[in-house]
Amino acid sequence: MAKLITKKEYRKKRMRLQIAAGLTDFLWTLFCVALAFGCVFLLVDLYNWLKDDIPGTFGVFFDIFDHSIHMNGG
Repeated sequence: MAKLITKKEYRKKRMRLQIAAGLTDFLWTLFCVALAFGCVFLLVDLYNWLKDDIPGTFGVFFDIFDHSIHMNGG
């Protein structure tokens, strides 16, 4: 036969489940905030890397462009 629970037991069990659900939501929120900060950090790092790398990578093209402008009287 199924065990019957009283209203007091039901409320106590429900309160524990609500606390667990709230704690889980809080932990997921902290995780997502940390993940967002990590993504921002990676974007800033990518920007700095590109800023430092573009002159070295495309320097030859910039020199050719600059040389062609000076050759044509610009």
